[in-house]
Amino acid sequence: MASRHLPLNWLRAFEAAARLGSFAGAGAELNVTPSAVSQHVRALEGRLGKALFTRHANGVRLTDRGRRYAEELGRAFAAIDEASRRIAGHGTREMLVVHVPTSFASQWIAPRLDLFRASHPDIDLRLTALDQGEDKVDATIAFGLGSWPKHDAMLLLRDEAFPVCGPKYAEALTSPQDLNGHDLLHVPGYAEDWDTWFTHAGVNGVDTSSGSFFDQSIMAIRAAVEGKGVLLGRAALVERELSSGLLVEPFGVRLQAAGSYWFLTSGPKAKLPKVMAFRDWLSEMTAR
Repeated sequence: MASRHLPLNWLRAFEAAARLGSFAGAGAELNVTPSAVSQHVRALEGRLGKALFTRHANGVRLTDRGRRYAEELGRAFAAIDEASRRIAGHGTREMLVVHVPTSFASQWIAPRLDLFRASHPDIDLRLTALDQGEDKVDATIAFGLGSWPKHDAMLLLRDEAFPVCGPKYAEALTSPQDLNGHDLLHVPGYAEDWDTWFTHAGVNGVDTSSGSFFDQSIMAIRAAVEGKGVLLGRAALVERELSSGLLVEPFGVRLQAAGSYWFLTSGPKAKLPKVMAFRDWLSEMTAR
C-alpha cells in the first residue's frame, strides 16, 4: 500500500505544522527550515494521494481530512513519546500539553522555546492549536476580555494595536492620513479594526473597506514583511519583526486593545507542578 512505511520526518513535519498553524513555527520546533517542512508535507501528500493543506499566496490552511489526520498523529506521537520515556527509564519526564492560538504560538512562544527547555529539561512542552477539549490539555493560553468562568486566569500580556509595514513601504508614509489609497491588511475578529484605530488617531475620510483579509495574524504579518501593505499589528505578535527591522512602526500611534492574553487552568490540573512551572516561566518572560 502507498501509505505504508511513511518516513517519520514527514509525519513529524506535518503534525508540527498542523499543530502550530505554520511551516515557520514547525521549522523552529523541529530545528529545520520552513522550506524543509514544506517539502516533507508535499512528499507526504504525494504518498497519501490526498491534500492535507490548502495553499494560497499568504499561507496554508488544514483541510478537513488534514485536521483529522493531525489529531490522530498527535495522539500517536504522544503515545510514542511516553512509551520511549518508560522504556528508557526516564519516568520523571513529563509532557505538558497547552492549547494556544496559532499566531501566538508561532510568534511569541516558539522563539522562546529554548529558554523553557533550558530551565525545565524534565518537561516536554507540546503546543496545539487544535481544539481537542479541556480533558486533553493541561492548560490554555487564550485571547479575550478576562471573563473565564470556572477557570483560574492569570493575565499574561496586555495588547496594543498599531500600524506596521516594511521599511521601504514606510518611506511613502509621513502621517496616518497618507494611508488613504494604500493597501490595508486586515485580520478580522478583533475588537479593534482599522476604523477604530483611525478614530483613535484623529483621522477621518480614509476608506478602510478594501484591502487583503487574513484568517490568522501570522499570514498578515508575512504579507506585511513582503511589502504587500500596512497591517494593524498586535504588539505581542510583531515584536520579533520590529526588533529585527523586518517591520517598522511608521506613526508611533498605539491603541490600547480591549483584549489581552491569559493563561487559563481549571480543576486539579491547576496545581500540577508542570503546569505551575510553565505558568511561572510565562510570568518571568512577560516581565522582561
